[in-house]
Amino acid sequence: MQTPTRFKSTLPIFLFLVLFAATGCTGKKPSGEPINVGLIAPLTGPLASSGEAIQRGILLCMDEINSTGGVLGRPLALVTRDVQNDPERGIRALHELVEEENIVAVFGGIFSEVMIAQLDSLQELQIPLIDPWGSMTGITENGQSPNYAFRVSVSDKHADEFLVRYAVEVLNRRRPGIIADTSAWGEANLTGLLFWLDELGMDPAGVARFNQGDRDMTHSIQALKDAGADSLLMVANATEGASIVRSRSLLGWDIPVISHWGISGGDFAEKAGLENIGQVYTLQTFSFFGDIPPKRQGFLLSYHDRFGTRAPEDILSPVGVAHGYDGMLMLSLAIKQAGSTQGMALRNALEQLGEVQGLIKTYNPPFSPSNHDALLAQDYMMTQWDDGHLVPAAQPQLSGAR
Repeated sequence: MQTPTRFKSTLPIFLFLVLFAATGCTGKKPSGEPINVGLIAPLTGPLASSGEAIQRGILLCMDEINSTGGVLGRPLALVTRDVQNDPERGIRALHELVEEENIVAVFGGIFSEVMIAQLDSLQELQIPLIDPWGSMTGITENGQSPNYAFRVSVSDKHADEFLVRYAVEVLNRRRPGIIADTSAWGEANLTGLLFWLDELGMDPAGVARFNQGDRDMTHSIQALKDAGADSLLMVANATEGASIVRSRSLLGWDIPVISHWGISGGDFAEKAGLENIGQVYTLQTFSFFGDIPPKRQGFLLSYHDRFGTRAPEDILSPVGVAHGYDGMLMLSLAIKQAGSTQGMALRNALEQLGEVQGLIKTYNPPFSPSNHDALLAQDYMMTQWDDGHLVPAAQPQLSGAR
């Protein structure tokens, strides 16, 4: 396992120059009415760190763009609504932001069900959605034409391939068990995990389900242990994932857990106990640890300066930060390319963007008319928990996606 490394950058103006080149701004102070962008995500409660991470990534990108003249000479501004896993509230919040704040686009949060519920309203209102966390395949592959949903995040279609292949090809597991919640997200991932096990000629040792909010997972874990599972493929959010891992430890069952990334959006490490999470592998797309490129080093300085942190391990839910930043960068370039904030024009411009140099990677291009997912399985990485923080695993990526 790689250990955390602290960074000092010798290029403090790196990000300024990158944005200057990317947007063609002149450095003039933006004026006029702000261009409002919405964020609908949990900003309080057990998964608040996920929403806060997205918000911080967006704000840092806006800071840089506004410092170099804004977009179309106007400043960017963020307006938010705190929404938990409540699809009806998510729909109302979207309409509120359009009617009261005149947003030109909206960012979603960790809850896929909320964004799926908003799809019809997005099309009706002609408001592009940038999804920086929710992973359900149907958010972007929704059958709508025109399609207003774009994702800078993990898609379950690719996540399930990554999790199964990592368990089998990297960790050499032959009888994984599956434990997944009973939500639409859990159901979709169960189907995908079973599909990829079948693709590799394998059956699961067993399947266990639980409801969001369940706390005692001992019976389910015992059943999977009795079935002879040599690993767990886990689809859970932070609180329930912590209960699963604690139950595994209470039973003295020393097997790896290969987890979807829901557990990284809350206080999983604290609730699970640091002594219990060493073998919990967690899907991510991004890390501030290890040998990182100059752009990430410069971004770290900006983050620390804006939010008072000191080291990479102080940044909670870093994937949300990176996805929020890259998504906002893409949206700003689409506004500039369209020369307009009108919804249909922005949607079309997002499909036609050229190369975008983001934090996660260089997208070339991020989207097309037939693909609204900027990240694919080959872009994902596996991490492990080290002293409560996610760091790249010894072999973080697959040899190639199928």
